[in-house]
Amino acid sequence: MLATIILGLLIAAAFVYGLRTVYRNFFKGEAACCSESCGSCNGGCDKEKLLDDSYRVRAEKIEKFPIHRAIDVDGMTCEKCVYKVVRALEKIDGVTIAAASLEKQSALVGLKKNISDEILREAVNKAGYSAGAVTP
Repeated sequence: MLATIILGLLIAAAFVYGLRTVYRNFFKGEAACCSESCGSCNGGCDKEKLLDDSYRVRAEKIEKFPIHRAIDVDGMTCEKCVYKVVRALEKIDGVTIAAASLEKQSALVGLKKNISDEILREAVNKAGYSAGAVTP
């Protein structure tokens, strides 16, 4: 009887952990790892290919905007970093779409109105990364 209860608790805990992981990955967009030294992927996540595809698709959309900018971003190391930069930029009034690339260490934004470079840099800095040059 005691063994059945313990087994039931272990199964329930595994189920809750699985739901939490699914929620974080798919609904909140958070990565399972937060740096190359986390050990879960050794810096070579298969997710990086998905990020590259997403970046490419978003970059193609951004290039069609009459007003768009490229921002150098220093300090991104993983998928979660990319997510934080993109979300920080997309919260700015006037930014329609944003994309960030780990490989290029940069972000792109498509704008519906002209926004100062300083506002874009400030959003990246507030997200915890260093914003560099902003180019048209």
